[in-house]
This record gives sequence, structure tokens and C-alpha cells, in this order.
Amino acid sequence: MEIQDVIIERQDQDTFCGVLTFRHRHEEQALTWTFQSGESRKVVLMLYPAKPATTDTRIIQSHYRELADAILGEVFRRA
Repeated sequence: MEIQDVIIERQDQDTFCGVLTFRHRHEEQALTWTFQSGESRKVVLMLYPAKPATTDTRIIQSHYRELADAILGEVFRRA
């Protein structure tokens, strides 16, 4: 798993959305994502495969922490 880029496309106060691209076994893949934080320090991160019919969701599940850390790192860097 190699994360290539995390792009924040839109931001509205504590809500962000964007695209994360990564390479897994020589295949490039993309995830669209949304991030929302609340007053009680609750954070909601949702990942959506860009091509749901062709994406192996086991890859996303097994690398979830790495993907989430990359997204959160970019969001908090920009906030």
C-alpha cells in the first residue's frame, strides 16, 4: 500500500471532503471521503470507493488505519 495523494476538495467549517489516491499491488485506486468533527470531539470519517463495482473492499478494510491517518493528517494540517 502506497498512499500517493490526499486532496481536500471542499471545506465548510468542520466538514471536509476530498479524494485519496493510492497504489496497491501496482494498481492505482481512489477513494472519495468525507470528514466531519463535532463539538464533543467526535469525528466521523467515511470512505467511498471511487469505483465501487471494481474495488476490493478488503483492501480498504485491511489498510483502514493507514488511509484514515493520511486523511486526518491532511485535514488537521490544513485546519
